[in-house]
Amino acid sequence: MAAICAALVVSCTSGNGDSGRREPADARQFDLLVSEQNGYYYHPFLRQEPAGPQAQSYALRTLSELGRDPRTGMAEERVASFRREALEASPLWGREWLLPLWRTGAREALGAGDAADVNRLRTAGGWYVDPALGDDGDAARLGATWAALEVLDALGRLPELPAADRAATVSWLRATAGRVRALDQAGALARSLHLLKEPVPAPLTRIAVPRTDDFADLTPETRAVRLDDTYSYVLLQEAAGKRPAVDRRIWEPVLRDGAATLPYEQLHNLVHILKAAGSPDSAFAPVLKRLDGERLDDGTVRDPDAYLGSPDASLFVQRLRALAGWSREDPALLTALRREETSGEASQEGPERLNRAALRTVTEGGGDASGPARQLCADPRVLPATVTETNATPWQRTALTCADAGVTTGVPEIGRWRADTPERVVAAATVVVGLADSGRRDAVPSWIDAETLKRWALHPDRFTSVYGYALVVRAYALLGGRLDAALREALGRGVTPYEGCPGLPGLYRVGGGDEACDLKTTWSVWTLDRQLDGAMGWLPAGATKHGK
Repeated sequence: MAAICAALVVSCTSGNGDSGRREPADARQFDLLVSEQNGYYYHPFLRQEPAGPQAQSYALRTLSELGRDPRTGMAEERVASFRREALEASPLWGREWLLPLWRTGAREALGAGDAADVNRLRTAGGWYVDPALGDDGDAARLGATWAALEVLDALGRLPELPAADRAATVSWLRATAGRVRALDQAGALARSLHLLKEPVPAPLTRIAVPRTDDFADLTPETRAVRLDDTYSYVLLQEAAGKRPAVDRRIWEPVLRDGAATLPYEQLHNLVHILKAAGSPDSAFAPVLKRLDGERLDDGTVRDPDAYLGSPDASLFVQRLRALAGWSREDPALLTALRREETSGEASQEGPERLNRAALRTVTEGGGDASGPARQLCADPRVLPATVTETNATPWQRTALTCADAGVTTGVPEIGRWRADTPERVVAAATVVVGLADSGRRDAVPSWIDAETLKRWALHPDRFTSVYGYALVVRAYALLGGRLDAALREALGRGVTPYEGCPGLPGLYRVGGGDEACDLKTTWSVWTLDRQLDGAMGWLPAGATKHGK
């Protein structure tokens, strides 16, 4: 289990970089994109992806417990994907995770055959077995049985359990109660008996509430265990029809300080504990604020803690900082880079190695290119030696990365194609931009000219992305095109409306029906505005004077 943040740890929101360095508010928006998984920055389009089945389950349960009536409207394809992911993780707990989605509108998450599938995992001894657990001890049996009964109860199929089967399960649970000592097992056993409408054995109910007087002295790991134990204690007492004796004075500050950062499962458990303890509604306001802020258009929630950062996304963050004139000093990013490279798990593919080399160069402050970076940029398998309309984009991206790594690259052999479709025009513009970013602006082939690009630059509606359109205008400007009234008006239609998304006001959206914010698109827009001397106002305030 992940360590609990906020009050249960020191902090989970320190972000990257030097906390003592003052930065503009626009610069600090990148802190939102620091991955809790590996410390790199992640691509913001991930924020349009819902949390996975398990985290989603706990977030929706929390909303329900707090009196909300969450409704979801996921597309059938997304529901099917969630179901596959959940059942691959566990045929029992996976179905239990799907229950909140099923209850809130995603009826395809569970179907008529699920009850039969669950019952096939029942043994003659009365307990259920989850093949995903790989364990057949009491703890595994109790957890699997609890999950199975929750699913059968929700689907209305528990009353159909044959009397002999029900009796076997109850008999096994009662026999197991005498061996149970751990609170998580006691909670699962009590909840299972409750679902079967059976009383909880009195000895179980006399298990003491977990201590809180030593809470300040616990390690992060033992605080997490203490939360789990307290949640199990509450489930046990509720199943027995008793009021849990929980100390609100300890747990309410934990919720207050951790509402914005706790993983969804721990957030749910803490909310459940405090609801059972009688905490006032005001104590849960920060939780609702967080969950409301993470809701997507289809009613599900995102989970930034699950997003995996990458050197590629981190490199784009550093490019944007350079364009805006902000410091690229970022000790935490270097730590993430060193951690990956010493883990033994870093990809050894050429493009990934080059990304890491470039990221180190720009974050450490430049200097001579490393030998590996020079070798990679001279390798035609990494940086194509011949550019065509089909590989112009990967060539340009790699050439830009080589420039970031401090490597001077040669001029590739450039093919020729007709700039008569939006895709071909973007490919031609990409050649111009790639050569300019590599310091070889003089090498643009004569068949790509400003007059041809202008006919497209005035019609942003022909392009399916802001990124592609901005590249075309940038290439037009590099070849001598002027920002006249007609082009300014076209840019106002083709770029300006796509600025900003929740939490990231200075970034730009993909366009073409895609509302996700995108680092690459933002780089294209900011670089264009830089070429236009800040005439469009797309760069952050003050960037035109100090940016590079």
